[in-house]
Amino acid sequence: MIKNFALTIVLSLMLFSCGKSGVVLPSATGTRYEILVVIDESSWKAPSGRALVALLDQDMKALPQAEPVMSIIHCQPKEFGNLLKPTRNILITEINPRFEIPNITYARNTWSQPQTVVKIEAANDSALTTLIKQSGNKILDYFLTTERNRQIEIGKNYLNHKAQKEIEEMFDIQVDIPSELSKVTKGTDFYWVTNDHHHTRKDMVIYSYPYRDKNTFTKEYLIAKRDSVMKANIPGEFEGSYMGTELVNYQPIFREINVNNTYCAELSGLWRMFNGGSMGGPFYSHTRVDEINQRVITVEGFVFAPGTKKRNHIRQLEAAVYTVKLPQEINAIKEVSVVAEKNNSK
Repeated sequence: MIKNFALTIVLSLMLFSCGKSGVVLPSATGTRYEILVVIDESSWKAPSGRALVALLDQDMKALPQAEPVMSIIHCQPKEFGNLLKPTRNILITEINPRFEIPNITYARNTWSQPQTVVKIEAANDSALTTLIKQSGNKILDYFLTTERNRQIEIGKNYLNHKAQKEIEEMFDIQVDIPSELSKVTKGTDFYWVTNDHHHTRKDMVIYSYPYRDKNTFTKEYLIAKRDSVMKANIPGEFEGSYMGTELVNYQPIFREINVNNTYCAELSGLWRMFNGGSMGGPFYSHTRVDEINQRVITVEGFVFAPGTKKRNHIRQLEAAVYTVKLPQEINAIKEVSVVAEKNNSK
């Protein structure tokens, strides 16, 4: 695996980019949500290594089949040379008695661009294991957030400008629609755009309804509203069939988060066709309040890719969902809140 990975890196080193310091850096190598873990072989087999695997290799939530939240490539420190240093996501561990106080360092664009690097230092394996268990979620979120922000920036080069204009005219919002999504269906306060592929189908929908009270933002209400909107606007291939939310075999995940420093209801789960048909897959949505027009706006992405991996596809649509600017934000901000790149921050 390391040999094949190294070959990919050698080929990719032909491309270069320039960092903020003016130093020319090679373009980062590796694929999305892939991470290189640099750890001694003995530690890899010890509790600290197993804790890292449990963190990074855990199943991503809201997928119909098991897929890891990140794909791990492991190498020992002696193998971590110039060929591997340009990897896009790197987690380095170091055990040494001098690290009496365990430490985690977060950095970007150290050996390539865009790159995310986390280094964990501890005095012994026990201390390293404890630190991973205590700060694991923060470490994982750091990698996932930077990957999403990369996707947002890359996606700006491949946009469906016609769909964006139509959406802004209909809802007074701005959102990045991937150019590969080109087939459009419109309804009352409803917009649906898809690539309409048979093997890896990706869709985004936007819909709105009046904002009445805070009870709108409950898991139960959002699912019920989603089901009513989808039933009315997305029919299945058989007469009487329609899209709905899977509730029996998997419960959707509801979270209250902040986007651009404002309240957002995040919903992720599985969808399927009811009353006939066997289509289904993951979905991801944001629901927020358009304060100017007193409307609720939901923007959702969903994927249908039978027999293939879906993690990176739904993550791509998730990144697009994060680009939404509501009417009250369009004149107040210039860009979606993306974490600023800083080197050697702690």
